[in-house]
Amino acid sequence: MVQDLKKTIPQEIEYDENDLRILWKDGFQSKYNLLSLRKLCPCASCRGGHGGKVGQATGHITKASIISWNKVGRYAINILWNDYHNTGIFSYDNLRAYSEGRMDAFDE
Repeated sequence: MVQDLKKTIPQEIEYDENDLRILWKDGFQSKYNLLSLRKLCPCASCRGGHGGKVGQATGHITKASIISWNKVGRYAINILWNDYHNTGIFSYDNLRAYSEGRMDAFDE
């Protein structure tokens, strides 16, 4: 069980103008393209809640960068994007699943 927990606990999180990188406690490294990650924002507005459609709020975005990020408890990060959007909470479970090829990780 302890080994499974290490899969979803970041040891290090860093970013540059193109990518967010996470080194997990089990040694696995994930790399996320910022534009793709921004378009996958899991908040209600970006996912089509409140009467919208999925992609309607993010389809026009052509460039994304991170201004800052914060930890949300022990389970997620919240990103402040260059368009000042900051309501998406990216869980470590979903980030890890997405980096391992589960493309539907943010559809849950």
